[in-house]
Amino acid sequence: MRYTSKFNLFYLIKKKLIPKSLLSRFILIIIIPSLIGQSIALHLFYERHWYNVSYHTSSLLASEIESLLQQETVYQNKNQIKNYLNLSYILEPNKKINTTTQNNSEELEIFQKNLSKKINYKHEVFLDENGKIKVLIEIPKNLLIITIPAKTLLNPTTYIFALWIIFLTIILLAVSLIFSKNQIKSILELTNAAEKYGRGEKMPEYKPSGAREIRKAGIAFLKMKDRIERQTAKRTQMLAMISHDLKTPLTRMKLQVELMDDSEEKEELNHDINSMQYMISSYLDFARGEGGESFSKVELNKWVSDYIKLSWNKSNIELEQKKNNIFAQIKIYSFTRALNNIISNATKYSTKIKISVYSQNDNAFITVEDNGKGIDNIEKNHVFKPFYRGNKARTFEDSTNVGLGLAITKEIITGHYGSISLAESKTLKGLLVKIKIPKLAD
Repeated sequence: MRYTSKFNLFYLIKKKLIPKSLLSRFILIIIIPSLIGQSIALHLFYERHWYNVSYHTSSLLASEIESLLQQETVYQNKNQIKNYLNLSYILEPNKKINTTTQNNSEELEIFQKNLSKKINYKHEVFLDENGKIKVLIEIPKNLLIITIPAKTLLNPTTYIFALWIIFLTIILLAVSLIFSKNQIKSILELTNAAEKYGRGEKMPEYKPSGAREIRKAGIAFLKMKDRIERQTAKRTQMLAMISHDLKTPLTRMKLQVELMDDSEEKEELNHDINSMQYMISSYLDFARGEGGESFSKVELNKWVSDYIKLSWNKSNIELEQKKNNIFAQIKIYSFTRALNNIISNATKYSTKIKISVYSQNDNAFITVEDNGKGIDNIEKNHVFKPFYRGNKARTFEDSTNVGLGLAITKEIITGHYGSISLAESKTLKGLLVKIKIPKLAD
């Protein structure tokens, strides 16, 4: 249980913190190693290298001061500024250290510690107002004041090194960002081409570009596109041939039946021939999937309203629409057939129908509700299957059909990159059919 909670926490942190876009992830991949590398470099420089340099330099200065204290001339010249090696000193008689302890830099603290190891006199080290290092040593009845140039121990250019690292990092990130955007541009071009082709829109001229792997993906997409178009053309040609071959003998049979005298057998034969023609048309429509029709951009509210007025003006249909425009890409003939199939079924089994058009996020919805009997929950899982006809509830078929009505409807909606589902209507208490398709930007 604890492992599961930790895993869920890690998943949530990962989901929240990791950027969603590819460019953001590229930047993150570049920034994190760069920051880690620069942090290690600064740590090694300041904590290791610079400490060692400061330690050795302060040790040499402490040794020089120790050597100075061993010189007899130091105690002979009072109130006179003298030089010894890199040191400048003055001996003031009858004075003591009266300065307060100051917060020194790390380099001066190292120097203070090294000096304490070399001499036994009371002493104080600090940086004066003029930017020079002062060393006060209290020797018997005298105060020795030693002045050391700050640059001997302190390096004022250390911050320049840190600024240079930051500046260099910014330059590297800028250059990396330019190259990353160029790589992502080729991915976006491939994505745009695949998305437009998938929606059936006119695909812009696409040429694979970018890195080798992206070019290979682009070439694979173009090959796939060519294969799909060849297979679609072959299937359309084959279906046209099948349609001709099957309908021709049926037409001859129908002509022969018309020449027969009126009788019960003639009516049965006419019924059988019409049923066969209807079934053949359904088979071909299902196999074809209306694939030859191109997409058109429509405003769904207006299109559905015009469709209802034109095809179902005399039916008891309530139309509910939002005021905002909802644009979508549809194959008008195919989509009309799918919607007509749903509404005609509703009119058979109900007396009141309600159609709603609305949108949520990136999707457009069309719902058809009625006050009829509805469909059992068990049947809802099967009615979309080809050649299935329910027995316990209403279906989308008539006596001449073979169970393809709702299957064809689903095939059409799927061809629009959408989905269709069945549920119980909460307002009319009958069947609710919900169609979802992608919405276009206004």
